[in-house]
Amino acid sequence: MASALGFPLPLTPTILGSSFVGLGLYRLFSPREAYRLFGLPLPPSSIPGSEPSPFIYANGGRDLTIGLAYFLFAGQRNHEAIRALTLTCIVAANVDAYVTWRYGGTEFGGWYGKWAGHSIGSIGLGLVVWFA
Repeated sequence: MASALGFPLPLTPTILGSSFVGLGLYRLFSPREAYRLFGLPLPPSSIPGSEPSPFIYANGGRDLTIGLAYFLFAGQRNHEAIRALTLTCIVAANVDAYVTWRYGGTEFGGWYGKWAGHSIGSIGLGLVVWFA
């Protein structure tokens, strides 16, 4: 059964899956910019132009995997799995918020840092679970 707009997959997990796949690919292919988007300063490096910390690659892999799982569960029409995956993403978003608040430094951290974006994202995901 297609969605109301004629998509072959349900709309909500398709949007979430596309968003996570996009974030994952962005972090894998633009790791320096991804640090700023995430809300962390680049780690100091003794070699100019060297690759950033492996953290951002692991984070990109996590997001890519989550996005692919959304597509898989959407294709199976497994709504309970989509809800469960979304609930785990809420936990991950709040851990990301804490990491950004705690380790974001003067530019990104503290009460005026980018942690709020992660927290707002977790609230948005909670609304998706509640209303979907």
